[in-house]
Amino acid sequence: MAFAATLGTLSEELIEVITSTSSQSDPERFNVLRESTLRRLRHHNFLRTNQFEVEEKLNGFEEHFRVVNRDGLADALRQRLDALALISNKWTPEILHFLLQLEDKPIQNSKLTDLELLKEPDESPGPPLRWDDIAKEEGWDQDQDIWRNVNFEGNDSEDDSFESTYDLSSEAELTSISSAEARYRKAPADFLADSQDENRLGQVRDTQLWRSAVPSKEAAGRSQKTLISETHAVREVLFMLNGLENAMFDAQGVPSLQFQLKHTSWELCKALLGSFSEAGRQLSVLREFVKQAQNVPLLQVFREAVERRLRSFDSQISNLQARYVNIQQDVVVSLARILDDMKPHLQPLACLSDIIQQLKRSKYPRPFQYLELLFDAAGVAQLEGSDAVYEFVATLFFECFQVYLRSIRLWMEAGELVDGDKTFFISNSPSEVPRNQIWTDKYTLRKTSDGTLYVPRFLQPAASKILTTGKSVVVLKLLGKYQSNFTSIPEPLVEVNGEFKSTYGVFVPFSEVFNDIFEKWMESKHHAASKTLQQTLFQSCNLWSILDALQEVYLMSNGARSDLFSFAIFNNIDLLNVNWHDRFNLTALAHETFSNLANAHRIAISLSSESLADDVKDIRRSVRKGLPLVRIMYRMSWPIRIILSDESLAQYQAAFAFQLQLRRATYVLHKHRLVSDSIAGTATTSSDQATYYGLRAKFLWFCNTFHSYLGTLVLGPLIVQLRQNLQQAEDVAAMTESHSAFTRQMIKEMCLGSKLDPIRECILDIFDLTIRLQDARQLDSEREQEEEQELSRLSVMSSPRNHGSRKYLGSGEEEDETFLLEQDRSSMMQDEEKTFADVLKEIRADFDRHLKFIASGLRGVARASGDTAAGKWDTLAEMLEVGIRERK
Repeated sequence: MAFAATLGTLSEELIEVITSTSSQSDPERFNVLRESTLRRLRHHNFLRTNQFEVEEKLNGFEEHFRVVNRDGLADALRQRLDALALISNKWTPEILHFLLQLEDKPIQNSKLTDLELLKEPDESPGPPLRWDDIAKEEGWDQDQDIWRNVNFEGNDSEDDSFESTYDLSSEAELTSISSAEARYRKAPADFLADSQDENRLGQVRDTQLWRSAVPSKEAAGRSQKTLISETHAVREVLFMLNGLENAMFDAQGVPSLQFQLKHTSWELCKALLGSFSEAGRQLSVLREFVKQAQNVPLLQVFREAVERRLRSFDSQISNLQARYVNIQQDVVVSLARILDDMKPHLQPLACLSDIIQQLKRSKYPRPFQYLELLFDAAGVAQLEGSDAVYEFVATLFFECFQVYLRSIRLWMEAGELVDGDKTFFISNSPSEVPRNQIWTDKYTLRKTSDGTLYVPRFLQPAASKILTTGKSVVVLKLLGKYQSNFTSIPEPLVEVNGEFKSTYGVFVPFSEVFNDIFEKWMESKHHAASKTLQQTLFQSCNLWSILDALQEVYLMSNGARSDLFSFAIFNNIDLLNVNWHDRFNLTALAHETFSNLANAHRIAISLSSESLADDVKDIRRSVRKGLPLVRIMYRMSWPIRIILSDESLAQYQAAFAFQLQLRRATYVLHKHRLVSDSIAGTATTSSDQATYYGLRAKFLWFCNTFHSYLGTLVLGPLIVQLRQNLQQAEDVAAMTESHSAFTRQMIKEMCLGSKLDPIRECILDIFDLTIRLQDARQLDSEREQEEEQELSRLSVMSSPRNHGSRKYLGSGEEEDETFLLEQDRSSMMQDEEKTFADVLKEIRADFDRHLKFIASGLRGVARASGDTAAGKWDTLAEMLEVGIRERK
């Protein structure tokens, strides 16, 4: 009862808060809401929240924050989770689960500054206490003598004048410091040097007169040079290199032609100043670059790296200045010596300055273009033998590459892309795509408007491998096989240290050094993801059994079952069944025929009635009509479709259609038989029969030759090679490419490629000739039967047993003889006006002509082509030439 009372009280409060309805304002509605709420709460069948799942999800958020480089947010989350564990109760998982349900893109929307809003505001301390207010309150705000410094020295007149000057200046100021602080506070005048040596002070002033000296004119009207000492020149040069104002160079490092060194010719002085001027110009480019704000992280790290190297250079200049200021040993003041000492420090910066200038000259520079320039510059410096420049640029390259590597690491480890990152070379489709198209359409390599890859040149060889690894992780996540720690291989460092020259040697090109370092790093990410996905496809998705089914259904590897399926289609066509293409009957036939397959129910046969405009009689006379429209669809799971692309399935369908046409010709030659051939005809008739059987043997030889060629020389070796390639494939992309190469090679070797279109048409013509031959024999048999019937009618001695002795019967279709007698004649009208001998003569001539064209064409294409299928074409031509030689 106590629980029910508590539940009722809490429910009433909840209703009042959410609906703003109370028992006083609207009692009727309030009671209805109260009863429905209590009923829901009492009879709910929800389990308690899984506290371990909540904890795992919170830990996942922490890990995700660290992956995207938001360590501060991750630390704050961990600190509060640890504190919550000390004060948690049984409702803590419920509350946390409720908060997790309310989360909305925590990676993008979470800010550390929002935590300050959770703190209770401090009570207002009131207005700040100021010395001005205290002074007004105490009444000594107008007493200026209180701020005077007490002079404990003698009453010197010079000191009195100085104190009076300071008193006048202090009266014009208002200060808020206390008298105790003023006692120890030094005024600017306290730092003035009290010089007692006027002569030395005058000498110093005299040495600086050259700065404001006006050059005099020569007799010819030219201005004379102002002579300065080398010490002054050294000072000005060092100031210029430090980026400070000086009298001899402007901000861009251009020297003033007004000054000349003493005891030095103008040509030598001009050469020295020109060398320093070039160095100053290059340094000014760097200093201007570091002053520019950058918004892209890739350029920000480059700017920071350049700034850090400039500071290092400035420290070198400061050390050099210290040699002339704090002299500990004998120092030679020489511009040439300074130039020689600073040359090793200036050369790397000069190379860096050239890179920045190239970036400025680019009309539309890509954010990673400076990485390409650094990569090229390192290779050039190595070829030139500049070890210092090579090490400087190589180190800078790897340092800046770390930022670009973050996107690659996130993609290869988690299969994720940084939102809004336009510098990365992988892009994802903004629209949702079906799962079977995720591999091909969801993630692609970014390209520019002219079709080139938007990827640094030094990464182009590895771009496809990086894309494949990330896509493998994405697929593994969708399959539920992904584990964040699926690899135990430690990640190699993608950087160089001072010993990298000793590791790789002096003569190893920098490109090879980078490729070796990056390949080791990439292999630690690629191997585990690719192998896991391969094992999943082979074991969980049954890739091998799917491939076996495709070979049996499309490539007709099981000839007996393929004949059962195809002969049933041919039989319906010969019976002139207008519904021979009914997809339901064909699908049921396929299920029954291929019932030995584990997934025979996945087979579906389709044949669009709209595209089937030919009459069934025309389809019966040609293999080109009707049969190519029979399409087999084998439904597969979406992971298998990664390996079997749409293009590969279309090539499977082309191979199936060609073999169906070949079996149609073989079926026609084998199907019909004479019930009785006991009655001998005339000599001419016997000659026609011999010609007919000779042609029939030729056609059987031709069809059997193609059966042998396809089975033993094309499909058998290609299937064996496909299995080897799939087992040895490095990743899923290699598996996909191996299977695509298999289907392309199969189409070429089966003479179905675009190069062999005329030859394929001749092959189909021969298949049509087999149907014409059998139709002509059928027509001749009917003619003979009519003649015999007429003779039987005139002759009383005719025997009913010999009636119809020449009629053809369908194999297994004897019950349809009457139907055939009524229908076949109307479909043989193409040769009705020709004699049987004339038709046989035409068929023989066409067969010989087509056979010669096929053999010679295959020979010519094989010799002219460098394709790997040329050897198979040449072998097929040799097999067909046997029939040509026998004919001769």
